[in-house]
Amino acid sequence: AGGAEEFQLLQPQDPVWVSAGENLTLTCSVTGLAPAGPVKWFKGSGGDRQLVYAQAGSFPRVTRAASGSDTDFTIRISDTRPADAGTYRCVKFKKVSGAREEDKKGSGSDEEIRSGVGTAVTVSGFIFPDRHQVAVSAAAGAVCVLLVVLVLVSTYFFVRKKRGECSISTSLSQTPFPDTTRTQSQPSDDKDPDVLYADLQHPARLQQPKQSAPEEHSEYAAIKVTPAIAT
Repeated sequence: AGGAEEFQLLQPQDPVWVSAGENLTLTCSVTGLAPAGPVKWFKGSGGDRQLVYAQAGSFPRVTRAASGSDTDFTIRISDTRPADAGTYRCVKFKKVSGAREEDKKGSGSDEEIRSGVGTAVTVSGFIFPDRHQVAVSAAAGAVCVLLVVLVLVSTYFFVRKKRGECSISTSLSQTPFPDTTRTQSQPSDDKDPDVLYADLQHPARLQQPKQSAPEEHSEYAAIKVTPAIAT
């Protein structure tokens, strides 16, 4: 009992502020003659307190700063989150003969003999990206910009190509061709069937531009075919 009275548990009570994603360090140490039993960390108080760290159990984000030490029970919480905010207490237990480590609150059948004053922790919600994340984000942004530029350039040349094809097609459709149809001066079907007509106009003349004369006439030769009279 006298050894237990000389025992002291030291936990700084100054508030701690961290940003989400950073590591949180909570300091706790014991001095004097401490009775046999574990030292555990809790968040909150009373019956709703939550076990944060114990020597027995699995706590993925929590490690001891001085593993194996009998006096230093400082812990580190990695990758903090807004839900980690709260008041943390370091608690010393005395081992009771025949007790077992049980229940999630970590008290089991051990007797609690001393608790720290508590350390208030505030975790901001903004997560500061590390250099690797910044580099990856910058590279991804550069790739996106390059893809957009390539798409714009490809669209530009595609449109220019289409416009060029349309221009060529329009030019061809507007090219005049020689008019080989009959002029109004050609003989119609109501002429004498016994007369044969032949168009004597030179082909090169057909391609010449039309004159401003009132009328144009083609030159024809008429041959009259008369049946022979038997004598």
